[in-house]
Amino acid sequence: MKNRMIRTVFAVILSVVVAFGLVAAIESVSSILHPWPEDFAGTAEEIARQVETYPAWVLVLLGGIGYGATMLICTFIATRISLDRNPRHGYGVGLFLFAMVILNLTVLPYPIWYWVLMFTALPLAAYFGTNLASKNQVPATV
Repeated sequence: MKNRMIRTVFAVILSVVVAFGLVAAIESVSSILHPWPEDFAGTAEEIARQVETYPAWVLVLLGGIGYGATMLICTFIATRISLDRNPRHGYGVGLFLFAMVILNLTVLPYPIWYWVLMFTALPLAAYFGTNLASKNQVPATV
């Protein structure tokens, strides 16, 4: 029982740590492709203005593809490492990451098409990441 719990916690924590690392990398690339203004002071208004001026291709590349790949990888990790490749771990991590994206969407002025992209790409990525990892289930020996 104890090994089961340790493996579950490890699978979830590792996938969330990977997610934060990938999001940090995506945001670093974002700051290169669409740099902050020279006189940026970090106010809420300046951040909103920066988001409003994102080129569509940057949102598609980093948001759609980048966050979609992050969701796929992290749900795969959570499911694959968990005992018996339990899909609940992948879907749980996917739900957490999706909640973080929804929080981001509600705080900043993203265009409506970006909302549609996120609400389409991320659940699909979570489904495929979890499903790929849970294929060929074999009893785990711990």
